[in-house]
This record gives sequence, C-alpha cells and structure tokens, in this order.
Amino acid sequence: MTGTVLLGDIGGTNARFAVSDAPGDVQSVRSYKAIDYPHFEQALASYIAHLRAERNVTFTGVRIAAAGLIDGGCEVALTNSPWRISKAGLCAAVGVSRAELFNDLEAVALALPHLGPGDDRRIGGPDKPLLPGNLLAVNVGTGFGAAIAFGSRDGGFSAIATEAGHMSFSATTNDEAELFSTCRSMEDLLSGNGVVRAYRAVRQVGRNGTVPQLSSAAEVFAASNSDEAAARTLAMFSRVLARVAGDLVLATGSWGGCYFCGSVVQGWAAHVDDMQFREAFAVKGKMSERMSSVPTRLVSLPFPALYGISLVRRLSRLN
Repeated sequence: MTGTVLLGDIGGTNARFAVSDAPGDVQSVRSYKAIDYPHFEQALASYIAHLRAERNVTFTGVRIAAAGLIDGGCEVALTNSPWRISKAGLCAAVGVSRAELFNDLEAVALALPHLGPGDDRRIGGPDKPLLPGNLLAVNVGTGFGAAIAFGSRDGGFSAIATEAGHMSFSATTNDEAELFSTCRSMEDLLSGNGVVRAYRAVRQVGRNGTVPQLSSAAEVFAASNSDEAAARTLAMFSRVLARVAGDLVLATGSWGGCYFCGSVVQGWAAHVDDMQFREAFAVKGKMSERMSSVPTRLVSLPFPALYGISLVRRLSRLN
C-alpha cells in the first residue's frame, strides 16, 4: 500500500506515534505520557496537530499496536490504562477508511526476523541458533508480555500475541515463597512496579532500616552494586525472568531465539550476571541441551513495535 500510514505504539505509561511512507520506514516519532490524557483520542489529536504544523500530510491508513487483548480484531481495552481504542474510532479520528489493531508484543515479534546488525545484542549463550524455530519476544515494562513470530510456507513471517503476563506465578525456592507471597501473576513480579515491590519486601525481611526512596526498577538495578537488598532483588528478578522465558521457549518451540525488550529490561541488562541468567534459562531437565543452543538477546532497536507494524504491507478496510 502506498501513501503515509500513521503508526502508534500504545502502552500503559507512554503513547508513541510515528508515520511511515514505506515498509520499514519509521519517522517523526513523538512520545506522550498516557496519564496526561484522559482519552486516547486526545493524545492522537495532539500528535496529528503537531505533525501537520510541520508538514502537509494526508494519511491513507492507521496501524496501532496496543498493550492489551484485541477483541475480535476491532477493539482493545488497555490492560494497564483506562484507554480504549477501536478501529471505527481510529478511522473517524484520522479521517481514513483503513485501520489495523495489533497487540504491542505481536508488533515487536513482527520486527524480529528483520533486525539488522546493531539492532540487538547477546545476553550470554550462543550468538546464533543451532536449529531453526520460532522467535519469541518477551517484554518487561509497565507489564509483562510475550508473542511469537513464526515462518510461513511462502518465506514470510506471521505473529501470534499471548497474555503471558497473566499466567500464574509459582515460587520455586524458599526465599521466593517468603518474599513474593502476594504475587499471583507473572506481571506482579516481572514489571516495573513488581521490581519496586520486590525490593521493598527484601528490605523489610532483612530489617535493614527505612526503605530508601527508590521509586523505579531502574533505580533498584542501578543500586545493586552498593545496596545488598537491591543486589538480592536483581538476582531474584533475573532468576525468575530466566525461568519464565525458558518455559515460554519450551511451550512455543522458539528455538530461533528469545528476544527481550521493554523499559525495565533495558535497565536490567546493564547489571545482570549473564552466566547465572543463562544457567537459570537453560536448565530444563531432558531439554537442557536443546535450551543451551537457544540465543537470548536484548533488542536495542529504537521503537521495535513501530518498526514491526510498519512492515505490514496491507491494511484492512473498515467494514
């Protein structure tokens, strides 16, 4: 499809918009805080107004990747935000007849087969897969999510979204059982707020005095070199993330690689012990040898969800 397509990557904390004139083209990216806009359409209107103040643009369609379950392909209620987005509302707001909704991790998964040199880096383990297979995208940010990219017979790739963040959390060690007794889902721990809650639980159990004002996962990870509780939180977060990601690889046959993205893992990756992470990732009984051949990589490409949906070649018409 020719023409300018409006793109959006909408999460629980940030809304990012861009435009695309061709597959793989992402330009004019701007980010908005979701908390500043009671409704999604207000953030969208702000972006369009800013863009049209800079250039004359006519849209031919719109693609939105959103952090939530797509209801019948036509509407999404964001999991960690009160916003709702529909294809009909998008078409009306942008003035187009074609729109498409994607899960945000589905969009990232669509980008994985097209990553180039410098778009990702290794987190321990092999640089390339020993065997072909699906590709797994794992996000840790405001929430936790995963999606799978799989090859088709025509040589292309498709993607399937999941709701992995709402799988049940189960402690496997005594310290996990003690510290994370209130965690019910994976997202309760593997998220930005989850890291902060875990740190405070570690401080309380260790009776190390008043909890310092560490208000973000990035602050906790950065303090791991000087703060015993932060170091313990980092180690436990890394172990659980590795274990869960390894389980998802087994469940989806993602022998081609496990790719991590999201604001929380960007800060985590600078402090993780790669060898310990890989050990927890790969130790899976009879499948340990196979798991040791699966790459684990950090996506460093800016805005991978926007890039992923820019690669989609056709837009569906609103019926």
